[in-house]
Amino acid sequence: MKRISRYLAALAAALMLAAPAMAVEEIPVEDFFKRSLFTSFQLSPDGKYLAAVTPLFENERRNIAVIDLETRKARAVTSVKDRDVSGYMWANNERILFFMDKDGNESFGIFAVNKDGTRPKVLIEPAETQIRGGSRFVRTASVINRLDDDKSHVLVSTPRIDGNKVVQDVQVLNILSGRTAIVERNPGDIQGYLTSDEGDVIGALRIRDGKRSVLWRDGEDAEWETLVTYEASNGGFMPVWISDDGDRMYVRSNMNPDGSVRDKAAIYEYNFQNKELGRLIFEHPEVDVAGVVGSEAKDAPVMVTYNAAKLGYHFLDEEWERMMESVQAAFPDRKVSISSRTEDEDLLVLATWSDRNPPAYYLFDRETNRMEELATAFEWLPVDALAEMQPVEIEARDGLVLPGYLTLPPDSDGKDLPMVLNVHGGPWARDSWGFNQEVQLMANRGYAVLQVNFRSSEGYGLEFRNAGRKQWGLKMQDDLTDAVYWAIEQGIADPDRICIYGASYGGYAAMAGATFTPELYQCAINYVGVTDIPLLFDSNAAWRLLRPELVRDVGDPEADRELLDDRSPVNHADKIRVPILMGYGKQDVRVTIEHALRMEEQLKLHEVEHELIIKDDEGHGFRKFENQVDWYSRVIEFLDENLKAAEENATLSSTAAAD
Repeated sequence: MKRISRYLAALAAALMLAAPAMAVEEIPVEDFFKRSLFTSFQLSPDGKYLAAVTPLFENERRNIAVIDLETRKARAVTSVKDRDVSGYMWANNERILFFMDKDGNESFGIFAVNKDGTRPKVLIEPAETQIRGGSRFVRTASVINRLDDDKSHVLVSTPRIDGNKVVQDVQVLNILSGRTAIVERNPGDIQGYLTSDEGDVIGALRIRDGKRSVLWRDGEDAEWETLVTYEASNGGFMPVWISDDGDRMYVRSNMNPDGSVRDKAAIYEYNFQNKELGRLIFEHPEVDVAGVVGSEAKDAPVMVTYNAAKLGYHFLDEEWERMMESVQAAFPDRKVSISSRTEDEDLLVLATWSDRNPPAYYLFDRETNRMEELATAFEWLPVDALAEMQPVEIEARDGLVLPGYLTLPPDSDGKDLPMVLNVHGGPWARDSWGFNQEVQLMANRGYAVLQVNFRSSEGYGLEFRNAGRKQWGLKMQDDLTDAVYWAIEQGIADPDRICIYGASYGGYAAMAGATFTPELYQCAINYVGVTDIPLLFDSNAAWRLLRPELVRDVGDPEADRELLDDRSPVNHADKIRVPILMGYGKQDVRVTIEHALRMEEQLKLHEVEHELIIKDDEGHGFRKFENQVDWYSRVIEFLDENLKAAEENATLSSTAAAD
């Protein structure tokens, strides 16, 4: 009895020591994912109405509501029960267009409804997924020009199967009847089109033999001419702002005016007279410039955006600079962005946000300089219980500096914590500073979360991006390994309680971590991740034009087959020594369900502890509320089982040794 008493006393003392980390209120999983009453606000062109996304029905499906700004009365104008409205836009002051696919298959159709809920119409039916020769044919329709002077039509990009690929044509669509007429037929190698304010197709991006070309013409009856041809990861430029008449253009360029390659993308004027880059508008010393914000009312660019450690603006217009700085002064600890504006730009919807503050939306009247709060997303989340996201820099083993973000549990001392290495997808994407539901959920449960922009991540220049060529599972994975060692050396992470988690490419990295550095992790979570690299190349017919770029960046599934097989986790399940959790959508057109099934077969063969969750009604990531709650509940359970249980076992072992 005496020994048992000593054991219980020691266990109680250990739990008391751990108590401060539990001081923060544990927020239910569903609170991070349930839908706010209003989000995604968009003003009608005349500013008399405000549309928003609102949850309806028990399953909280996203639908559209319209608010009369004079009476402040709101009404739902759609009532979709089986899926979410993915996006919407005002076609004019009376009619709204919205977009939906089928269970995540990414073949989006176009729907319409009047602002009072009348005259609902399916304009372009969402396509069923077709599978031919192992590839999924994704067919998405989208709006490319609202045609402000034509209240009955919009220009749309519509899909057509051309041999073994999907190409996009340009059609004019009647938003009342759904009738279409061809405007521009794709010859088979055009990835996208640019239009003038009047709706003339004046620009195009052609992809041929692994090279991109920007095409231009003075009008729809003129001949196409090539402005530039380049490899995507070596120089080149893309239009980011075009004047209404198509005579002035700004481009985002990785070229200098003399034709040499520049590392960080910058904004230049384009000189149509001599077909050359003109004046340098803005460059940033650390990151690529992201894009240009234009004013429709002024027919001029007013701001340049960039994303360094945090979002930043460079102003091109004094009036807009005064306005934005005035608004920013009201929210000193948050970032401000423009969500919507009226045709005359006198009325705007502003979004403010930070790492601990979900987006809050405000209606801003520039004439009166008055601001009215509309709504706050996730308004039920206690801000004091949310965690700060700190920008960090980590040096890789070869000296490359890796930007990243560290989120520590609130009220923790930041030492010897269980940690989740959260790897972004893409891989040609990046993590950014701001409110992140997934990260906040993990931090709320007591986990440090480390996000790393490993080589190949976008936004840090060509050299950084190209450093990841053919480095899946090699240097790209080494960057993640080095980040974990950094967290251990800093005393942040307990080396015996680390899990690797990621979605898409991040899911691949999670499996690669468990496979190639099994000693580093106690568990791995693969969310819609690649497990067999060669299988990726023929998954989606929409990628056929991009295949040469994939070959250049990832490897050739034929010439580099040995390398790709060697770096595919599906071929190395025998090396895995930790539990695995996997989640996939059966309708995924990017990382097909075959990746999950092949991996599961190998995990079973080698008796690796694992769980596979498949959602029949989801695609590349879970969108439906009930599926998000189910998945993230299991993620937290899995982390607790493998990381917090390790701490408890260590406490029991040390107590038993002391006795």
